[in-house]
Amino acid sequence: MELYWRLPVALQERLLSSYARRLDRRYYGGVFEEECGIIRSRNFRSPAEVEKWQLESLNRMLDAAVRRVPYYRDLLRTSHRPLHSLAELASLPRLERQRIRQHEEEFLDETLDRKELFQDKTSGSTGTPLTISWPTTPLQRFWAAFEVRVREAAGVDRNVPRAMLGGRPIVRGDTEKPPFWRYNRVWRQLYLSSYHVSVRNAPGYIAAIKESGVRWITGYGSAIAALAESATAAGVSPLPLDVVVVSGDTLQRGMRRSIEEFFRCRCYDSYGQVEGVSMGMECGEGRMHLIPEVGIVEILREDGTPCAPGEVGEMTATGLINDGMPLIRYRTGDTAALAADQRCGCGLPHPIIENLEGRVDDYLETTDGRRIGRLSTAMKRSPTIHSAQIVQDQPGHAYLLVRPGSGYRREDAVAVRDDIVERVGDVDFEIIEVAEIPKTPKGKTRLVVRLSDRSELRRDYDSILMRKAG
Repeated sequence: MELYWRLPVALQERLLSSYARRLDRRYYGGVFEEECGIIRSRNFRSPAEVEKWQLESLNRMLDAAVRRVPYYRDLLRTSHRPLHSLAELASLPRLERQRIRQHEEEFLDETLDRKELFQDKTSGSTGTPLTISWPTTPLQRFWAAFEVRVREAAGVDRNVPRAMLGGRPIVRGDTEKPPFWRYNRVWRQLYLSSYHVSVRNAPGYIAAIKESGVRWITGYGSAIAALAESATAAGVSPLPLDVVVVSGDTLQRGMRRSIEEFFRCRCYDSYGQVEGVSMGMECGEGRMHLIPEVGIVEILREDGTPCAPGEVGEMTATGLINDGMPLIRYRTGDTAALAADQRCGCGLPHPIIENLEGRVDDYLETTDGRRIGRLSTAMKRSPTIHSAQIVQDQPGHAYLLVRPGSGYRREDAVAVRDDIVERVGDVDFEIIEVAEIPKTPKGKTRLVVRLSDRSELRRDYDSILMRKAG
């Protein structure tokens, strides 16, 4: 990154376009177009047909996993048999994130050439990121599902010029003057820094979107809403677009309203994760449908029993695409409820979920009034950190709580802190090593907790912060 920062903007954009060209071959080459055609032609007419197709795909995945993946061979070799219903998945144990993190090699197909795998990291929204490995063909199938079931469902495709408000630090955190964006010519994508959105900077952001010919925006709902609100506060006229598609954090009503009022278009919510075990897309009726080609989702209570329709529980997902690193009954950490009424006016027979939670991060506030959320990518820097959390007590000052993992050194936490500071600029961090990261009443671990307006959480953190002061 240091080399990148030192380059002029034009060279940075050339590097981004070069990187996108490589990704384009990975994502959209090979079987991509063929798979898009297959998905478009697939016509599930009823929930029973969805389940039948998923059961056949699941049995193929399980059979391959038992034969070629060490973890599942050891786990299932004496008990493996074809499943006769999706309900029989409950006979298999749930898979914990930490188990994968500690023994990643055991989850990889042993026949694959490791050098040929594409590796991606999860966002670490619970403070615990994972490395996910993808063979080329499954990766292209995954992006085909995304293209057809998400982008095309929203009325756009990968070739329509777009803007992206995501978590990549394309501009230094302490940058004070525009441009706070970079243009990727290969994808005709304007990548906007989510770390520099403010009332002062908003007019420049909107002008850049206009000049680049962008027709739709995607990225974090909280960041896109912040841009819409900042632009409105700055007196910028609304900018009509074709559509906005958000993901990565929970889209709240106020966020949706701000986005739709400023960009004068429909805002669709979507759901997914780097693990590639489940994906969801909001339909025209405003309901979130799970995408059957990607995975099977169970919604479970803490004891592992199925939740009743309408009851919120943890989403446990079994991926149906990535046979190079199969994840079966993986505990996603997200929570939702299976809708009691599975009928939808859009006509899709795909399962409907509601009350999707678990992706809400508090934002970090800088001394100059910027509000920055979704800092999870900084947690990817060190695999020796078990989990981490940012706790802010006042604008411009915060604590980095670190739960050490195997091989941890203090320098690892310093590297994470420095990465965050590089992204956001003027925030002073103090590092505190802890035995456990505090959880919410629902058992979730937030990545960012801002205590200045969450007094109900202060008691949970007082003893930790006082220990530091002492």
